[in-house]
Amino acid sequence: MMIRIFSIPFILSALIPLSVRSDPLHNYYIQQSLNPFPLKAMRADPFTRDFSLPQKSRANIIVTNTLLIAATIALANPDARKKFKDRWELITSPNHASPLNQGPFHFRTLKEERNQETQADKGVHFMYHFLPIKPLSFFCEYLIDGLPFVSDKRAKQQDWISDEAFYLATFLVFSAGFFEEYIDGKEKDEGFSTFDILANTCGSLHAILKHEGFCDNVYIYWSYHAPPETWEWPRWDYMPGFEFHAMVDLSSIVFNNNRSAPTLFTWWSDNIAYIPDVKEFGNTNPHKNVGYNPE
Repeated sequence: MMIRIFSIPFILSALIPLSVRSDPLHNYYIQQSLNPFPLKAMRADPFTRDFSLPQKSRANIIVTNTLLIAATIALANPDARKKFKDRWELITSPNHASPLNQGPFHFRTLKEERNQETQADKGVHFMYHFLPIKPLSFFCEYLIDGLPFVSDKRAKQQDWISDEAFYLATFLVFSAGFFEEYIDGKEKDEGFSTFDILANTCGSLHAILKHEGFCDNVYIYWSYHAPPETWEWPRWDYMPGFEFHAMVDLSSIVFNNNRSAPTLFTWWSDNIAYIPDVKEFGNTNPHKNVGYNPE
């Protein structure tokens, strides 16, 4: 396995000429941008804080209960449920969402799985069930803090994301993926895919292992190449454009010593993981050259 290392350059204010740094207001905002919030000593982790946020506020409680009431009313209304299903189908499978394509629920056969245009959608399912969990955990954290009868001690916790918020986000993401497969099961040219569910499960399990402190030496990246001009559907539905790359650091196994990876490096791979081209780190060409022959 070829291991590629990339670096992200930082422009520090100390490297700027004095003539440019003469503005005190400019210097102030540069200093503030380099210190967004106090961090724990010896650990520059954006997801750990040394101070308490005003989470148990009246506005937080109002927003939480408003969302819960609105969701309850929407789920109880058949018309609202149907509209949500139609909109969800139009977003996740726009080229299969025709009313004429609706039929009885069925599972996709193994032959259909093998003959589909590309298997890249399995990687997309994996990443969609891994990357959104931590960002959604922030929302779930505030959602839980706004619930009635929740202790004020939660505002004094040291982590941005609690276990309750993380696993709630994991459940919501997995439920959304399962609902998507249920909708695909009622499309004549699709079907409920057990392989897609397996990819969803692997993505959720990878996120859980990362959260619990495992797989710290595993880095997964994704890339996307723009579809051709003849592509008539939304860009995110162009499966051949997705590309994935996994990197495993074996130093902990070979040398029995964990490598101290830069925090920004691990934060990027755990929360964004986007590289312009995972085959050629740094190639920003929006279109992949397929079938290019230099002769």
